[in-house]
Amino acid sequence: MIGAICVLGGTGLLGGAVTTELARRGRRFTAPSRAEFDLADGAAIGTRLAVLRPTAIVNLAGFTDVGAAERPENRSAVTALNAELPGRLAAACARLAIPFIHVSTDYVFDGAKRTPYLEDDLVNPSQVYGATKLEGERAAIAGHPRALIVRVSTLYGPGRPQRPAYVDAILAQARARAAERGVVEVVEPPVSSPTYAPDVAPALVDLMDRGATGIVHVVNDGAASRLQLATATVALAGLGDRVAVRVRPEPPSGLRRPAYSVLDTAKLLGLIGRKLPPWADALARYVDGGVER
Repeated sequence: MIGAICVLGGTGLLGGAVTTELARRGRRFTAPSRAEFDLADGAAIGTRLAVLRPTAIVNLAGFTDVGAAERPENRSAVTALNAELPGRLAAACARLAIPFIHVSTDYVFDGAKRTPYLEDDLVNPSQVYGATKLEGERAAIAGHPRALIVRVSTLYGPGRPQRPAYVDAILAQARARAAERGVVEVVEPPVSSPTYAPDVAPALVDLMDRGATGIVHVVNDGAASRLQLATATVALAGLGDRVAVRVRPEPPSGLRRPAYSVLDTAKLLGLIGRKLPPWADALARYVDGGVER
């Protein structure tokens, strides 16, 4: 669709929320499938965009399975999607003089800090996923100095892909064990900013419309450990009296994740005049608003 916002990765968790928000606002957009827009063909990206002639590109495509990203057989795909693709897209957008919006992650931080991370705090990813996403951020800004990088954290929401988000995995376990008054065991850390995809989408579109550039943290307000998030999820699903949530030890050789990756959103407030709602409010809307019980 010529003259529309092009959403890449539009069938994913955040992609679905963004396209829903654009449709709600009556905005023209296209969300091409992989068959329609082969992101693996780096040489053809510029040509494809020249044909589409979009008004902006929102890149939500990426390799998001953090554990699978560590496996050697996936390294090429992880690097191509997370590290290289953003730079190619950004450079093409710069040539077309259109905005480029790219989504990144709290995993660019190592978790050593114990207060919410600011956009310009030291980055030091501790796993392949975070490292490649950081490379992608830098490539995007190098390719298009006015690119907008939106960092998110611990996403969940409707229209989720086959691999469930943490909240959905907890809900599934709790429902399976409710009849026998069972137990859901979770690790207590990490502490992050659990974020509802439909809350991110309006803020992302507002940032785009205001011509925001640089890195902006867009997460629900507040902080929660995995234990707090699981406990709240089970309670909101009405299963708190039938399912106990208990702490289990962290695996001795588990994947390295930042123990603390809460993101500060003061910059977001300054740019669009509001923060996202508290994480507990967002979780309640998700669980109470139609999640299958």
